[in-house]
Amino acid sequence: MYLFGLLFAYISIAHAISFYPQAPLANEPAPPKKRLSFNDVLSGSLRPESTSLQWASSGEDGSYIEINQTTQDLWLAHVLHEKRELLINATELTGLLDKHNQGRGVSINGYKIQPGGRKVLVTTNYTKLYRWSGFADYFIYDPETGDLDTLDERQPGEIRYAGWSPSGDSVAYVLRNNLYIYRDGRSTQITHDGGADVFNGVPDWIYEEEIFSSTNTIWFSPDSQYLAFLRFDETDVPTYRIPYYMTGQQATPYPRELELKYPKAGQPIPTVTLHLVGLNDLDKGATKIDFDAFEPKDLLIGEVVWVTDAHSHLAWKCFNRVQDHEKLIVLDFTSNQTFIATERKESNGWIDNTQSIRYVPRMNYYIYLSDEDGWTHVYLQYVNATKPLQLTKGEWEVTKILHVSSDTVYYQSTERDSTERHVYSLDLEFLNKAALVNDTEAGYYSTSFSHKGDYYVLSFGGPGLPRQELFSINDTGNSIKVLQNNDKLAKELSNYELPTASWTTIKHSDGFELNVLEMRPPSFDPQKKYPLLLNPYGGPGSQETGKIFGGASWWAYLASDPQLEYVVLTVDGRGTGFKGKGFRSAITSRLGHYEALDQAFAAEFWSNKSYIDSDKIVVQGWSYGGYLAGKCIELASNIFSSAIITAPVSSWLFYDAFYTERYMKLPQDLPDAYYLSSIHNTTGFSNARGGVLLQHGTGDDNVHFQHSAVLLDLLMTGGTAAHPNSSTSEAISVLNLEGNIVGPKFHDNDPFQHPGQSVDLFFTASATNSSIQTQNPVSPSKITAQFFTDSDHRIEFHGSTHFLRKQMARWLYREKRRKEVNKEEVEAEEQWLESL
Repeated sequence: MYLFGLLFAYISIAHAISFYPQAPLANEPAPPKKRLSFNDVLSGSLRPESTSLQWASSGEDGSYIEINQTTQDLWLAHVLHEKRELLINATELTGLLDKHNQGRGVSINGYKIQPGGRKVLVTTNYTKLYRWSGFADYFIYDPETGDLDTLDERQPGEIRYAGWSPSGDSVAYVLRNNLYIYRDGRSTQITHDGGADVFNGVPDWIYEEEIFSSTNTIWFSPDSQYLAFLRFDETDVPTYRIPYYMTGQQATPYPRELELKYPKAGQPIPTVTLHLVGLNDLDKGATKIDFDAFEPKDLLIGEVVWVTDAHSHLAWKCFNRVQDHEKLIVLDFTSNQTFIATERKESNGWIDNTQSIRYVPRMNYYIYLSDEDGWTHVYLQYVNATKPLQLTKGEWEVTKILHVSSDTVYYQSTERDSTERHVYSLDLEFLNKAALVNDTEAGYYSTSFSHKGDYYVLSFGGPGLPRQELFSINDTGNSIKVLQNNDKLAKELSNYELPTASWTTIKHSDGFELNVLEMRPPSFDPQKKYPLLLNPYGGPGSQETGKIFGGASWWAYLASDPQLEYVVLTVDGRGTGFKGKGFRSAITSRLGHYEALDQAFAAEFWSNKSYIDSDKIVVQGWSYGGYLAGKCIELASNIFSSAIITAPVSSWLFYDAFYTERYMKLPQDLPDAYYLSSIHNTTGFSNARGGVLLQHGTGDDNVHFQHSAVLLDLLMTGGTAAHPNSSTSEAISVLNLEGNIVGPKFHDNDPFQHPGQSVDLFFTASATNSSIQTQNPVSPSKITAQFFTDSDHRIEFHGSTHFLRKQMARWLYREKRRKEVNKEEVEAEEQWLESL
């Protein structure tokens, strides 16, 4: 019997798709084909093109803003009209800005059009801060009069955010972490306590990264009478320092340091409060909204939204720190009272912050997404009610609310298949559903609706060649025009011999199915033996097997290069998304465990196929995928021969609290679970026949370089991984050298076990201080570490992308050519190294 129960598994082939966009005619000689090259993929020249309409919020619905990419002129256009109107002459504006800056030069980075007006908020001299945020200078420009006003005279490079109110008569902006309102040519300072540790109207690092993915936390009421904002205080949050060795192309004797307030698991988190500003009484300043939810040290605010046509109701969603208790709070302006609209506790997992609340115009209702019945669906609730109505139901999930009108909700869902996305409308009176696309065929669709919802762009993302069409909501069967069909790309790709993708499912012996995407090399020969590459991400709620066009991807190159020709396998294991709450929450308090088991299960299944070289099975991952690649080698080096581990988490004690505690809970409560979820066992690394490549950027502000530094030290010294309760901890042998499970079995008949019982029921051993074990260091021949100076999580600084990718390709090249006939030479090298 196979280790992972393969005798009880079966595979269901959904369908196979060639990435050829077209085939030669029968009587036409086929031109010689070429393979994808390294430069083809990294240059991006073979990527599909897409059209993104920036819908205008004022004027006739269907109007949109268009920027001439050559001149940078700004035009107002309409989907039904050929006529366009020039809003901004970029040459004239640049001249005014240059004159204002006294000839020092200026770069224009963006425009925000005044709602209902003609003025433009111009963003200049932008510098990046974190993933979403940055600093800039802002000007208000009137193209009719030529007037150019500085938003704030003190602004040089220090404004974090600026944006119009819905009525267009005010601009809210944040300077040096204080909130200001610009109105009638005058700025009023609303807050005065902003500084290094206090943020008003803009998120600190962790709220930007893990909660809002936004530049600001400011919300105007629809009638522009009020403004709500969040205030963050990270005074008690510990500081993490990141050294930067280069300043441009120059190195200085002493590195500069980024001091980042970064709350790691179990450490103090920022305190957050909600405030309100009356825009007709700015001198009064801001008022703090008091409400009963959670203790300040245990409170997260995940969403704020006005559920009103004017300003009668403000709603916000609160979570406890570990995000398994949620309260939706509503402020009723008529009574000036807050109440709990909904409350939910989750004992078997976590509650996702879907940020999906949408007001139903003119109806005093709002809708949102929730998975409280086990699958994510649409719910409807009256603004003053405390009980919702479920609108959609079934063993499939609504993935996004696309648009809401007074009588209809438009949404994207997985109703046909968890790897697909189709678009539907649902009328709110009779709950009649209609598909806006052909949902009898495989497809991955998304939409972008105009401001009032009369028009939408329908985007087809795969599995075939992407395309985009424009539709009227009154005629969803006939497109107004094709915006993008990628004909040029289709013609170019017809010159290539491309891989073939097959979407499949494999059924585990415990009864659940795993989605799998297999990519086979061009001119695939079933009589040959191909190396196998698994490329997991595997993070909670993620999906990598969606039916999206992948013609000239990195993975397509690795399958195509004649010197590589890997079969590339993508597997979404337990913990990934869109297959129900039970499938997602199985990993609660044991990250890395079931995900690695499922990757190993699929790898072993494929290793038994006649066309796979079972001695050449590599796992490659980045970020969470890098962590998972490390856990795969730790767990099952008898299956995986090698790993490429890029920017990995190595211990969840080192990662940020909001993400980590959502899935792992508090380290103070579950220290053993944290230890077992870390990469802590060196045995698998020692047994990796092809060794391990470890890569990381030293300037990574997300997954700190600390993770790889500690992991390398563990592998080099045979030391101990971090444990919440001890400065020294022990190695737990998960698999012995024969690949057999050590200790109690990790499952019974329930594939979706939940916490609440003792943690060591779900792991192969516990990590108590009384059972410290020693382990041997890993041989230098098995570990190659490459670190990238000052690079962040994407590893791009100073052109490092090409170096990194070439190193990956070289590693796979060498692994494919690793010969067992050199076993004696390898053993001799090992003995020599040990003698040193």
